[in-house]
Amino acid sequence: MFKLYETSCRSALNPSRIPGVDYCLNPYTGCSHGCLYCYAACMTRFTGVQEEWGSFVGVKRNFVEVLARQLRRPKKGTVMLASVTDAYQPPEAEYRLTRSCLVLLSRSSLQVSILTKSDLVTRDIDLLRAMPSAEVGFTVTTLHDRLAGLLEPGAVPPSRRFQALERLARSGVRTWVFVAPVIPGLTDSPEHLSSLARTARAAGALKVDFDPLNFYPPAAARLRALIARCHPRGMAAFEQACRDPSAYRQRLRALTGHL
Repeated sequence: MFKLYETSCRSALNPSRIPGVDYCLNPYTGCSHGCLYCYAACMTRFTGVQEEWGSFVGVKRNFVEVLARQLRRPKKGTVMLASVTDAYQPPEAEYRLTRSCLVLLSRSSLQVSILTKSDLVTRDIDLLRAMPSAEVGFTVTTLHDRLAGLLEPGAVPPSRRFQALERLARSGVRTWVFVAPVIPGLTDSPEHLSSLARTARAAGALKVDFDPLNFYPPAAARLRALIARCHPRGMAAFEQACRDPSAYRQRLRALTGHL
């Protein structure tokens, strides 16, 4: 379970440093997924709350009004939902901030790019179909629901994400899969990555991108404990990657370059 707050914001549409993304929208603060590998936990110090990242969500009640005001001045480029939260985590079912944002964005010149772990995004197929340039990406770490339940206990299983992806693709919405992070010693076998890519394309993903683990010390410590408990055979590979992240990234590029 997670703690829910209601809060407010002064800005909704903010410049982004993510390559290929001009703006980002984060209608919520925090995240209920509780992913062991999350490196956004460092954002907790900016929230003013005491709970650990992954155990709370702040709802920005005035977010839509602020966005509407900012969009009065025409904007061009790509806007991402979301960069440090999930725009479709459970509170969205009630508050509908993301859907209201999409209504506003559909009247703008901005191109919408969504990245989520939730199948709730299918609720908004009607709006997404009306925006030809919109795309929806699903972050997937593993094909295995049980392992995903350990890595990302608050997120819907990957099997449901692939079902949602297939439904979006059939509806004419552009879709893709972000395999992130690839975890050394746990999810980086050639067989698993190849199977994941095949599953994604079979469901309708137009592209599959792979992203190596960010060896953020608290995240690495949590993963180390999980691997030691559930997959000790992978510990040597994990520790080697921790010692030499550059070599690990190079190996991963070679491994996924043809997938």
